[in-house]
Amino acid sequence: MPGLYDWLLELPFVAEPYSGRSRYHAVVRAPMLRLQRTGSPRRWKAAHDRLAEAFAARRDAAAEGLDPERLWAEQPWRRAALDVLYHRLCARPRTALPEALRAGIELLAQRPSRARHWARTLVDAGEDADDAVLREWGRDLLAAITDHGPRPTAALGLLLTRAELTDRDRAAALVARAWDRFRAGELDAALSDHGRAVAVDPRSERAHQGRAVILRSLGRHEEALADLDRAEEIAPAWAWAVRERGETYRRMGRLEEALTVLDRAHALDPSDAVPLGSRGLVRHALGRHEEALDDFDRAIALWPEYAWALVRRSRVRTVLGDPVGALADLDRAEELNPGRAGTEGERGEVYRATGRHEEAVACYGRALALDPEYAWAHGSRALALEALGRLPEARADLDRALELDPGYAWARAQRERLGARTGQ
Repeated sequence: MPGLYDWLLELPFVAEPYSGRSRYHAVVRAPMLRLQRTGSPRRWKAAHDRLAEAFAARRDAAAEGLDPERLWAEQPWRRAALDVLYHRLCARPRTALPEALRAGIELLAQRPSRARHWARTLVDAGEDADDAVLREWGRDLLAAITDHGPRPTAALGLLLTRAELTDRDRAAALVARAWDRFRAGELDAALSDHGRAVAVDPRSERAHQGRAVILRSLGRHEEALADLDRAEEIAPAWAWAVRERGETYRRMGRLEEALTVLDRAHALDPSDAVPLGSRGLVRHALGRHEEALDDFDRAIALWPEYAWALVRRSRVRTVLGDPVGALADLDRAEELNPGRAGTEGERGEVYRATGRHEEAVACYGRALALDPEYAWAHGSRALALEALGRLPEARADLDRALELDPGYAWARAQRERLGARTGQ
């Protein structure tokens, strides 16, 4: 009947939309579900099995054309996947719990900001199926997620200490926690988690690849390459391991090798923006600026929120005489990741390259306020100060840059040049 559903929504026992859907108020819903569950347990299970199958078909359809590494980031897929978990948990709480916890590890790795929905699914299924174990898991996970904000470390720790995980799942949880710790700058803890993951599951390509990234960030490039060798042995066609090898070669200064490897990474996965970004930086370093710009353009077209590539593209645009475009890139990067010292430092470079030295000095100052140990900003500010005739301040900045990084050859050369100019 026309209007019947609208009429139903106006009734007092229908609650406000829940995750985009209306549902019966808990006071009404709970006894209705209890009656169904206790009145005919067999029919209860069969109904939830059918619903799980229906939502599984919807989930699989939503996965078409998506990167398997980012499924949990896609709302239609995630919503259907959580519906599948809910109905399977209602039908068979203890049997379906390991699958639900495994899904949580994947979600916490890919999209931790949506973890509350997953934990709430466990709570709801525990209440509706009247299963104490499931209900406790859901409540404890929800508390861990709520109390620790966007970081998934506490929830992953709970899974690692209480859940009966397979070696593969335990390694996946350790890798997810390691990445979170890496992003927070906790490098030793991140390296430890990756090491434990390798020990638990030596054939985890993700554990080897992740450890390689940590080792590389610590300057331990040969060890990083050894881990990437192992990752590629385990998964020869895995583009992520190949791209990290290319980035490692780039940081080692092996630019031609980096270019070859990044070409291969891009061929393996043309939809991945990261190899294009790394290749753009390699081409920029080789003086192939137009090709570098093309790589950055393509990377950002694939991933518009790729702040790292936006900052690097600004460098190329500056070299190519497009300071307006360079500043626009930095504005966008600042919107995406506010308060980054690197973004302010690069803005200073644009101003310095265009002769706006006072503004450049101000930008470098803001960068150093955000990160007082930013040696590069000290070195670059020295050149802007020199252009303004403020030579003692320029010398002090170069001294400070070398205090922070004694191996900073460029800063040492600039200090020697400035010393020769001033007779010091």
